[in-house]
Amino acid sequence: MTTLFDTLKFKKQLTGVGFSQTHAEGMTEAVRDSFENLATKTDLNLLEAKLLFSQGELKNDLIKWMVGLSFIQVGLCLSVVLAFHAG
Repeated sequence: MTTLFDTLKFKKQLTGVGFSQTHAEGMTEAVRDSFENLATKTDLNLLEAKLLFSQGELKNDLIKWMVGLSFIQVGLCLSVVLAFHAG
Protein backbone atom coordinates (compact mmCIF):
# COMPACT_ATOMS: atom_id res chain seq x y z
CA MET A 1 0.00 0.00 0.00
CA THR A 2 1.36 3.39 -0.98
CA THR A 3 1.00 6.59 1.00
CA LEU A 4 -0.48 9.41 -1.04
CA PHE A 5 1.79 12.44 -1.21
CA ASP A 6 0.98 15.52 -3.28
CA THR A 7 4.42 16.43 -4.61
CA LEU A 8 3.22 19.45 -6.56
CA LYS A 9 1.49 20.96 -3.52
CA PHE A 10 4.55 20.31 -1.35
CA LYS A 11 6.89 21.88 -3.91
CA LYS A 12 4.62 24.95 -4.17
CA GLN A 13 4.58 25.29 -0.39
CA LEU A 14 8.37 25.17 -0.26
CA THR A 15 8.82 27.72 -3.02
CA GLY A 16 6.14 29.85 -1.34
CA VAL A 17 8.22 30.17 1.82
CA GLY A 18 11.40 31.06 -0.03
CA PHE A 19 13.03 27.83 -1.15
CA SER A 20 14.59 27.88 -4.61
CA GLN A 21 13.01 25.72 -7.29
CA THR A 22 16.00 23.35 -7.23
CA HIS A 23 15.93 22.95 -3.46
CA ALA A 24 12.17 22.48 -3.43
CA GLU A 25 12.39 19.76 -6.09
CA GLY A 26 15.21 18.03 -4.21
CA MET A 27 13.35 18.05 -0.93
CA THR A 28 10.15 16.88 -2.61
CA GLU A 29 11.95 13.91 -4.15
CA ALA A 30 13.63 13.05 -0.84
CA VAL A 31 10.33 13.11 1.05
CA ARG A 32 8.57 11.10 -1.66
CA ASP A 33 11.35 8.49 -1.64
CA SER A 34 11.23 8.23 2.15
CA PHE A 35 7.52 7.33 1.99
CA GLU A 36 8.35 4.18 0.01
CA ASN A 37 9.86 2.50 3.10
CA LEU A 38 7.13 3.30 5.61
CA ALA A 39 5.13 0.51 7.18
CA THR A 40 1.37 0.86 6.96
CA LYS A 41 -1.19 -0.44 9.45
CA THR A 42 -1.85 -3.30 7.04
CA ASP A 43 1.86 -4.17 7.04
CA LEU A 44 1.95 -4.15 10.84
CA ASN A 45 -1.21 -6.26 11.11
CA LEU A 46 0.24 -8.80 8.68
CA LEU A 47 3.49 -8.92 10.65
CA GLU A 48 1.56 -9.39 13.90
CA ALA A 49 -0.41 -12.27 12.39
CA LYS A 50 2.78 -13.94 11.15
CA LEU A 51 4.43 -13.55 14.56
CA LEU A 52 1.42 -14.98 16.38
CA PHE A 53 1.33 -17.94 13.99
CA SER A 54 5.06 -18.56 14.48
CA GLN A 55 4.63 -18.27 18.23
CA GLY A 56 1.92 -20.93 18.13
CA GLU A 57 4.10 -23.24 16.05
CA LEU A 58 7.02 -22.78 18.44
CA LYS A 59 4.77 -23.50 21.41
CA ASN A 60 3.57 -26.74 19.79
CA ASP A 61 7.15 -27.79 18.98
CA LEU A 62 8.25 -27.04 22.53
CA ILE A 63 5.41 -29.14 23.97
CA LYS A 64 6.33 -32.04 21.65
CA TRP A 65 9.98 -31.88 22.71
CA MET A 66 9.13 -31.63 26.41
CA VAL A 67 6.79 -34.64 26.26
CA GLY A 68 9.37 -36.65 24.34
CA LEU A 69 12.13 -35.74 26.76
CA SER A 70 9.87 -36.61 29.70
CA PHE A 71 9.36 -40.11 28.30
CA ILE A 72 13.11 -40.50 27.82
CA GLN A 73 13.75 -39.30 31.36
CA VAL A 74 11.20 -41.74 32.81
CA GLY A 75 12.76 -44.54 30.77
CA LEU A 76 16.25 -43.69 32.01
CA CYS A 77 15.07 -43.52 35.62
CA LEU A 78 13.33 -46.88 35.29
CA SER A 79 16.40 -48.47 33.72
CA VAL A 80 18.61 -47.18 36.55
CA VAL A 81 16.18 -48.43 39.21
CA LEU A 82 15.88 -51.81 37.51
CA ALA A 83 19.66 -52.07 37.11
CA PHE A 84 20.19 -51.49 40.84
CA HIS A 85 17.28 -53.72 41.77
CA ALA A 86 18.58 -56.60 39.68
CA GLY A 87 22.13 -56.21 41.00
